[in-house]
Amino acid sequence: MEDQELVARALAGDARSFTTLVRRHERSLYATAYAITRSQWDAADAVQDALAEAYVKLGSLRDPARFGAWVSRIVINTCNTVLRRRGRVLPMEEPPEPQAFVWDGPEDGIDLMRAIQTLSPDHREVIALRYFRDLKVADIAEVLGTPAGTVKSRINRALAALQAALGRTEQEVSR
Repeated sequence: MEDQELVARALAGDARSFTTLVRRHERSLYATAYAITRSQWDAADAVQDALAEAYVKLGSLRDPARFGAWVSRIVINTCNTVLRRRGRVLPMEEPPEPQAFVWDGPEDGIDLMRAIQTLSPDHREVIALRYFRDLKVADIAEVLGTPAGTVKSRINRALAALQAALGRTEQEVSR
């Protein structure tokens, strides 16, 4: 069943349809939030808050077929709010990260996630939206409210930074 149909059913009062939408998108939304906030705690909170907001504002979604991009924008806005709030709080001691995020990919994936954390916020956003949410450049541009050319250049710069951080040459990456 397509997102568009699930949105229509959810708007008609079928709570299970919204649950299906959440399950379909939650892992990639969490990965996006984690890439932006660099904290498992904050990422989990941001996704939960964003999904609650999406549920309340579902009626304002103009194009139900674009639910994924719409909810991604809500997650990004929520993450940015978390980051602003975090800047005003001075923790006495950093709490340990929970074990909620389990990387089930190859060993290199752990290094990749660490490398993503070193990117600037703008670069983390485009990488998360492109590779964790699998959005096209045009969709990312719409979500971020920036020109497609800017999105392309941010992706290219972010990928170059990731290559450098991971110590890989272009020949190794193209294999």
